[in-house]
Amino acid sequence: MSLTILIHERLPVVIVRWFLDLKGNVIFATGPVVQMPLKEFRASGYDWVRRHFEEYLRIRLPEQEVVPVFESGEAKKLMKGRRALEIGRHPDGTLLFSPKEISKYALADLKGVGKEARRTIPENSSPEVFWTAFDEALAAAPPDE
Repeated sequence: MSLTILIHERLPVVIVRWFLDLKGNVIFATGPVVQMPLKEFRASGYDWVRRHFEEYLRIRLPEQEVVPVFESGEAKKLMKGRRALEIGRHPDGTLLFSPKEISKYALADLKGVGKEARRTIPENSSPEVFWTAFDEALAAAPPDE
């Protein structure tokens, strides 16, 4: 995985970035989280995600430089009432949209919804194809109650 996106209809979108370690073996979530209004995310999210994956291919993050994603008590505040979607990039350039269920307020505890709910697209897909896959996968992610 390399992005976790938490969506709420009225609250800012929360984006968690993931990077590989120096050897390219371990993936770290690193903070701080990125937040932006849903309207801004819909306007710039396609380009934002593409830029992240360009960085993901180049940047290797030493473990000692990993910044906690959430401050104390912040995980529940930023995850409560949202839907979770992970966007990953396969080595062949395919983007994978995976809806997740928030069962506990921790990134490590996000649960997959099912393979049938996942969507894949080529990395160089148009914005229209990107948003269609994004919306279809997000629709399968149950909102946290």
